[in-house]
Amino acid sequence: MRDKLGSDATDAVAQLLLQDTPTDIYSSIVSSQFDADRLDYVRRDRLMTGAQYGAFDYSWILANLEVAKVAVSIDDEQFAEVDILVLGHKAFQAAESYVLGLFHLYFTVYFHKATRSAECMMSAMVERLGMLILRKDIDITGLFEGHPLVNFVNQRSLESYLGLDDSIIWGSLPFIAAGKDQVLATLAQRLLQRDLYKAVDVTTRCDGNDAKTTRFRMALSAACERGDFEADEVFVDTPSRNPYTRRGYDTPEALKKVLIYSHASGSYDDLANQSEVIRGLSEKKILRVYVRDNMAREKVEEILKGI
Repeated sequence: MRDKLGSDATDAVAQLLLQDTPTDIYSSIVSSQFDADRLDYVRRDRLMTGAQYGAFDYSWILANLEVAKVAVSIDDEQFAEVDILVLGHKAFQAAESYVLGLFHLYFTVYFHKATRSAECMMSAMVERLGMLILRKDIDITGLFEGHPLVNFVNQRSLESYLGLDDSIIWGSLPFIAAGKDQVLATLAQRLLQRDLYKAVDVTTRCDGNDAKTTRFRMALSAACERGDFEADEVFVDTPSRNPYTRRGYDTPEALKKVLIYSHASGSYDDLANQSEVIRGLSEKKILRVYVRDNMAREKVEEILKGI
């Protein structure tokens, strides 16, 4: 691509992918609250997982998609007008369904306790694997010199990173499970057999009380520092999701919103300003502890009783 279009074009594409705040219509398509990635993965993941949450009228949203000029401002002072994708007023309910569907999908699929347990176990396994490789203890990991995972840890280069994919990771598990490091071997074996750590939903047990969950986290942290838990005995997980960000936008703020035509104002306005449903949503947080076995669960239960 660089040879055909020149370095300026490739640098522009790289900048488009790296920037956090959209600056034009193209970057808002790549990263915003109404971007192509979200519109794609909500539908795709709903289909692949069989979840009934996350449904919205995709065709109707596309049929009512428009390009309009909106004002961009800093500290309430307008300095430019930019082109941006907006929705016609007929797509109001579809836009609401999109925001709600994405929110529901996070807690039924992406934040599901089995999904997050597997992620915690995999993260712990990879972290320990990296530590042993850097310590030159490759022989006890079950892997060998030249393995893509070993190369990546040692080299940390783009080339070694591109040598990794899902098949490499999952294909490594039987070798790691046969290794001499007991922690690594156990985690790999349990992942292969889908013998996942069990969840203790602390948020539910504390009735959603932030003060109680904070006291629990402090007590658990103190217990871990005392050595009451082994390193791989429990994993703490704190997923959260804000269904719709209404404040704290970086400039230009208009490019990150879901803008929809308002008959009242005669212009395009933030969906949250028009929808009582979206306006009433707030960030949802979860605190879970994943336990290795019944003994670990009993220790966690004792801490819960103490708060």
